[in-house]
Amino acid sequence: MRKKTYLANAIDIADMKAEYDGEAKKLVSDRTILAWIVKYTVRELRDNTIEEIKAAIEGEPEIAMVPVYPGRRKPDAIVGLPTENKVPNEGTVTFDIRFHVLVPGGERIKILLNIEIQKDYYPGYDLVTRAVFYCARMLSAQLDTEFTAENYDEVKKVYSIWLCLNAPRHTVDTITEYGMAQKKLAGDFRGKARFDLLSAVMVCIDQYSYQRKTTPLHGLLGTLFSTKLTPDEKMALLREEYGIETTVEVEEGMKRMCNLSDVIVEQGLQQGLEQGLQQGLEQGLQQGLEQGLQQGLEQGLQQGIQQGLQQGKEKSSINLVCKKVKRGKSLSVIAEELEEEEESLKVIYEAVLDAAPDYDVDQIYDVLHGTKE
Repeated sequence: MRKKTYLANAIDIADMKAEYDGEAKKLVSDRTILAWIVKYTVRELRDNTIEEIKAAIEGEPEIAMVPVYPGRRKPDAIVGLPTENKVPNEGTVTFDIRFHVLVPGGERIKILLNIEIQKDYYPGYDLVTRAVFYCARMLSAQLDTEFTAENYDEVKKVYSIWLCLNAPRHTVDTITEYGMAQKKLAGDFRGKARFDLLSAVMVCIDQYSYQRKTTPLHGLLGTLFSTKLTPDEKMALLREEYGIETTVEVEEGMKRMCNLSDVIVEQGLQQGLEQGLQQGLEQGLQQGLEQGLQQGLEQGLQQGIQQGLQQGKEKSSINLVCKKVKRGKSLSVIAEELEEEEESLKVIYEAVLDAAPDYDVDQIYDVLHGTKE
């Protein structure tokens, strides 16, 4: 059996992550789960019961690009508003889940909603900015569907709700809404204006939100997306803590998510080990090269210093011999005065005699070392 390459493993993991994302969207599209999310994020429905909110969800919301259980409908899954939004000259945006609700009351108010499941809190840009952009697209896409250019009063309010699954510590277990607010800059304006048309809501959880249960929604979402719980444990908590009787499809989805999560982690570890080994070898070679260069520089410097000292000492001896030769002293006298053996000074003495009358110390040194004739 051939061993998979790093690239092959990366492709496998990417495929499994896409499948995991699809299962996550299917779970969230369950009408009961949607009702819980709406209750704690949509101000207009905060005082309604879960059952009332389920009844307020119109149609069957749609999941991005992947049909909910292709070929068959399940009662509590959602298929409705198109998830791909195209606006001339604005490009295409694909939403994770889109649906709308009719707020109960005398005048039933329609609200358009989008839910995004986000695993990376720092994708390289501000998530809130993207959420606001999604709201803007949901507003502009209503032209000629919900309202016409002659009647902007028919514009429907929009919500973009972001479920941040691996939120950093300073944001975890929070729900934050960003919207439009009226601010009087001058005078006391008493007129009425319909400006509350968009809300971006960030719901932040981590792997232990199911234990802390800061709000019921954090506990519920933490249970659904925790990798610390088995599918059976999740289903038991959903029933006992939140009174949710899961459907067969939801139970199967949670099992598939857990299985996919385990495989992704396992293959990710294997890939990480292989990548780490490769990087270790490369770093080792690089480190060895750097250490070798460092040692070479140190050795070269040491040798240079020693050679310089030796050269200076030798030129000093040549200079002394030159001075004594100029005074007409013989080799034996010079050796005696310098306390050196005649034999060790003989070569220098003869080279000095040959260099007369200039007695250039550097030239004599070069001749002695064969670098100059």
